[in-house]
Amino acid sequence: MTAEARRFFDAIAGRYERAYGLTGAESRARMDRVLAELPPAAARVLDLGVGTGREVTALLDAGYAPTGVDVSPAMLARCARRGRPVPLVEADFWAPLPFADASFDAAIALHGTLAHPPDDDAIPRLARELARLLVPGAPWIVEVPSPSWLDRAAGDGQLRRTGPTTAVYEDPATGAQIATRLLSDAAWAAALGPGWTTNVHPVGDAEWLVVARRAR
Repeated sequence: MTAEARRFFDAIAGRYERAYGLTGAESRARMDRVLAELPPAAARVLDLGVGTGREVTALLDAGYAPTGVDVSPAMLARCARRGRPVPLVEADFWAPLPFADASFDAAIALHGTLAHPPDDDAIPRLARELARLLVPGAPWIVEVPSPSWLDRAAGDGQLRRTGPTTAVYEDPATGAQIATRLLSDAAWAAALGPGWTTNVHPVGDAEWLVVARRAR
């Protein structure tokens, strides 16, 4: 799955901001929602799937210290060219990450980053790794499609359903494909387990905002 994700995001990196971008108003509203869940400014924030760094400016403006992780070198190269660079690490966040225990005060995974877990244990495995990397009580904030998104997107010709909560998405310009696996709200709470206090908030009718806090 790591190789598949790298190929997909490398392929779309050049058109990501145009084809998958948000309006300014939508981007601000989404980041306001995320910032409201973060600890006080100056906190160290781990940005999983940082991509081209769409949220980096808002984090810096709010006084945070982000570190970005992504599996795609092409996406990271574009992120590195932003006016205010931040530490960037090329790594597969579904595997152990190269950071010391309690290195971060919060973690985020925005824009559907976690919609492509490679196996059934991937989300629980990531939750265990973040429990190591985050300080006690730290939030982990996730934007991810809800399963109903599959019903809405199936008619656009870019999504091929492979199961009740799984599909393969194809970028229309490049033909690059990536598997998608979505969780229900109850499945999110179960996947993170007792080490987290997990709340799943619907955003519209096809997206979840998952706000989890590491146990103290």
